[in-house]
Amino acid sequence: MYRELGILAEGGMALVMRAVREGDGLDVVVKRVRPPLCFDAGFLGLFRDEGALHGALVHECIVQLLDRGEDQAGPYLVFEHVCGTDLGAILHLAQQEGRPLDVEFVLAVAVPLAAALAFVHEASHEGVPLGAVHRDVSPANVLLSEDGAVKLADFGVAASRLKTEVTVAGELKGKFAYMAPEQTRGGAVTPQADLFALGVVLWECLANARLFEAPTDADIVQQVRHREAPRLDDAAVAGGRVDSPLADLVAGLLEKDPAARPASARAVHEALWAMAIDRGLDDGLRRLVARAVRQAPRRGLTPIAPDVRRRTQRVAGLATAQTVRRLNTVRRVPWGVAVAGAGVVAVIVAVIVVGVPSADAVGVADVDVVDVVDVVDVVDATVPEAAPKTTAPAPPPSPAPPAPPVAVAPPPMIVATPAPPPRLPRQPPVATTTSPPPTNGVAPPPARAPGAVEGYGRLSISSEPWARVLVNGAEVAKETPLIGFSLAAGRHTVLVENPVLGLKKTVIVDVAADEHVRRFVDLQTP
Repeated sequence: MYRELGILAEGGMALVMRAVREGDGLDVVVKRVRPPLCFDAGFLGLFRDEGALHGALVHECIVQLLDRGEDQAGPYLVFEHVCGTDLGAILHLAQQEGRPLDVEFVLAVAVPLAAALAFVHEASHEGVPLGAVHRDVSPANVLLSEDGAVKLADFGVAASRLKTEVTVAGELKGKFAYMAPEQTRGGAVTPQADLFALGVVLWECLANARLFEAPTDADIVQQVRHREAPRLDDAAVAGGRVDSPLADLVAGLLEKDPAARPASARAVHEALWAMAIDRGLDDGLRRLVARAVRQAPRRGLTPIAPDVRRRTQRVAGLATAQTVRRLNTVRRVPWGVAVAGAGVVAVIVAVIVVGVPSADAVGVADVDVVDVVDVVDVVDATVPEAAPKTTAPAPPPSPAPPAPPVAVAPPPMIVATPAPPPRLPRQPPVATTTSPPPTNGVAPPPARAPGAVEGYGRLSISSEPWARVLVNGAEVAKETPLIGFSLAAGRHTVLVENPVLGLKKTVIVDVAADEHVRRFVDLQTP
């Protein structure tokens, strides 16, 4: 059993939490699939694949998997707790202070990091080569401990022969700056892709700057594909701190053609180790790392509120773009919220309202996405006013008691409760008769698709690579995965498009009433 203490980090698919193993008090790290993905079979398969691969990789320079299992909150992986920081935090601090990292420190990190990649690429399971590729080598995934150890972490998107699920899109979105050119084109991902990422990490550490940086992902992809990295032995780049052998090695790692890069991570490790020996660092690498860790900031813990469902994942599929005008997040409001408006659908938690103050008074914050939240989400709709109140004329003065006032019906209200997971809220029935336009300015819901029958189903779409999703011509998700999108039963046209890579594919989906249809779309194949 493990007692979770707080959240260390949140990724695209998982939550990483500090915990203590009950019995011996060992500090550990627990990784879980974040809601609502913990209800999706595809994501759970990816999570189990990560555990299987990580369990087969036992090396001093790789974060150790201690345990894996499942409880009432879903599956989990338990890793050793690396007490310290990560290379990303140290690099960010150095860039903020304008203080370049020492070449000796960079070598002290690079030698064990290359050793970890060499082990991953050469690993086997039961005598069969795994063919593993990390695919996500970046400063944030290089952990540094207080005792000077360097460990490679996070195999959530790694490729290997142990995988049973195809990687879901979106996991690498935002990390294009560390992807090899062939990876951005959807080509075969080989160990050479990890070597390119290693080259980017080393270049940034030695130059104290980002190598590929642009306003959009598309611009970054173009830089990765076509921009040549400045040489590190140029005094204008690294201030004359990097000698030619190290600059040559990094330049080789950053070759656009995979065949022009070093033959293997093992060869890179041997070259880096020789450079460390030439500098007299053969027995002082860990001391250099430990000293840097002592001066670096630590990652804080975010408290866990067990009685509140965390805001951890955008779900664009809970309502259509046509029915949602704006979503507001009301934090810690002691009153309920009433929602009304013809054809308006959203994720609603509502109770009877008595005297709700204005939005400004209670601190309403506008957001532009639909979230699984730990507070109340409401649609910005106008609550219908009550009918004019009528009162009886005042009776003439008399000792008799006055007549009771005429009862006035309260304004109409809509009260809804959230559906229990894993079932997600459905869209409302589409009106079959013509009705006057709504008075609150909210667009009516789209018409039912041709061939639709009575009832509603759900649709989940994942893709490789990530993509936006349009259903019947309307955008319903800016990026995959689309989880549990509610739509009328019948035949629907789904367009899956990656605007960065220029890939798209159209699929026809038949959804029956009360059916949850799941589709994976591979944009890289015809």
